[in-house]
Amino acid sequence: MAVPAVSSFLGRRLALGPILGDLIETERVLATARAVLAIGFLVTAHLDPSEPSRDANVAYSLLLLYSGYSVLLFAILLFETEVTPRFTVVVHGADVLWPVVISLFTDGPNSPFFLFFIFAILAAAFRWDVRETIFTAVLAAATVVAEGIALTYSAGTYLGGARLDLDGFIMRGVYLMMFGCLIGYLAKSEKRRRAEALSISRLSAKASVEAGLKGTLLAVLQELLGLFGSRELRLVISDAEADQAHLWRIDALGKTGEVVLTQRPLDTSESRKYLFAIPGDCAGAVWRGGNTTSALMVDNNAARIRGPKCCLSAEFLAERPFHLLLMTTVWATSDVSARLFVFDPKVGGRPETQLRFLRNLVNQAAPGVYNVYLLRRLRSRASAVERARVARDLHDGAIQSLHAIGFRLYALRTQKKEMDSREQDQELLDIQQLVQKEAQNIRMLIQQLKPVDPDPRHLIEFLTAMIERYRYDTGIAAKFVCDVGSIVPPARVSREVARIVQEALANVQKHSMAHNVVVKFGLQNGSWLLTIDDDGRGFEFCGRFSHSELENARRGPVLIKERVRSIGGELSIDTRPGQGARLEIRIPRQDKPIIA
Repeated sequence: MAVPAVSSFLGRRLALGPILGDLIETERVLATARAVLAIGFLVTAHLDPSEPSRDANVAYSLLLLYSGYSVLLFAILLFETEVTPRFTVVVHGADVLWPVVISLFTDGPNSPFFLFFIFAILAAAFRWDVRETIFTAVLAAATVVAEGIALTYSAGTYLGGARLDLDGFIMRGVYLMMFGCLIGYLAKSEKRRRAEALSISRLSAKASVEAGLKGTLLAVLQELLGLFGSRELRLVISDAEADQAHLWRIDALGKTGEVVLTQRPLDTSESRKYLFAIPGDCAGAVWRGGNTTSALMVDNNAARIRGPKCCLSAEFLAERPFHLLLMTTVWATSDVSARLFVFDPKVGGRPETQLRFLRNLVNQAAPGVYNVYLLRRLRSRASAVERARVARDLHDGAIQSLHAIGFRLYALRTQKKEMDSREQDQELLDIQQLVQKEAQNIRMLIQQLKPVDPDPRHLIEFLTAMIERYRYDTGIAAKFVCDVGSIVPPARVSREVARIVQEALANVQKHSMAHNVVVKFGLQNGSWLLTIDDDGRGFEFCGRFSHSELENARRGPVLIKERVRSIGGELSIDTRPGQGARLEIRIPRQDKPIIA
């Protein structure tokens, strides 16, 4: 990361203002340092007989008062939960005033307690920013000069007869100014890094799968808008594979600062305004004063580059005039890329510093946003597959059965005169059983559509309840066996295991015609082992098949294979026609379980 230039300190402060919750911690640290400094000087002055050399009783009394003040302030802050900015200003004023009074009775500018001024300057840098630090240094230097002049005349004779040492107090004043500027610069650099780290952390936390892509982009772009003090941001996302580009635009409206996010696809002519040609190593650029040619460019490492410039189109400038424009690029994949435009940022120092800060923010936040995009797309595809499966199950199951029931009822109504009462009763009984069976199938389908998100700490109880409900709903003698008292797998593994068991039981009900099914879950050879055994008619193939063999032969339950693969597991099926089937799923432990 580049060291901030001194000129950037004259701009508005970067990213984050003071946090009230941090004020009390800052004051506690300074109170501890102040108490140690005061007591240390008091002990040193007592042990060294040559100090203080003038008005020893007064000087000792002042040092004792200062030590008492420091300890009292430390005790107060130890029990306080928060402080106000006004309290901080008052304490800082006292930090400057105490060395003025103490040094006045201990040789003025030549006082050995000159270090108290240094503490006041350090405290300003610790509390605030470079401006306050320099102001404190100027105030301390002016105090040293004033004391030197005062001690030269009658007041000085009365207070101890000190004589003017022109070179001494001028140099001490210069030292204080130099030290103030230096410590202010170093403190500013450190606080800039802290502000950037906190800003990146806050921005990265905005990516949320639950909020969706639009909600995530709104949160991220709104945060960027506030960090840079801008009124408008534009994000252009390009998908080369789909040959599409979309513009996301966020604006701050009026004095209220309310933000509005809009999104629309771009046609070819509009895309060219934003997706203009840039040099191969360019990852960001700055334009100033409404010029169409870039003023500077940086590469992926935020280092300044020279060479061909980036040029905006006249249409771009006519549509959105600006005084300062920042642009950074993002490459998610070889096909998906984005460009972010920040119009007229007011926070962050020089344009080059602003651009580097923007690059850091975007590089850290982009993976989270892209992950939300991928997860949403995968969920959309999974939902489409699930809807297709439900439609197929309804078409092949419930709808076909309802048609069959309708035909049989029609036949019963038209042929009732030709049938005796026993035949009619048997036909009605068959229709009733068919309706009950389809009601069970639909109930099972509804259960499968419900979200499954078991608590990993109670996975065993969840599976037990699921299988109990299955036995009650279907009449199949289902049994659950677990060979450990308690296990806590990762949440994702728990969710997929529950889904696998649910899907396997549904398949047993619909296809196997089994009377008994046993589900076992436990640990074996360092892995989780899940087995589902039934005594039905088995699969259409015969023998034992591994996961890879099932994939190559395109056999076995598709959804179960996909879920097992998603958690890094291995599926094997052992089946014999008419003798049932055994599904064995081995899942590597991704986290150390708790075993009771």
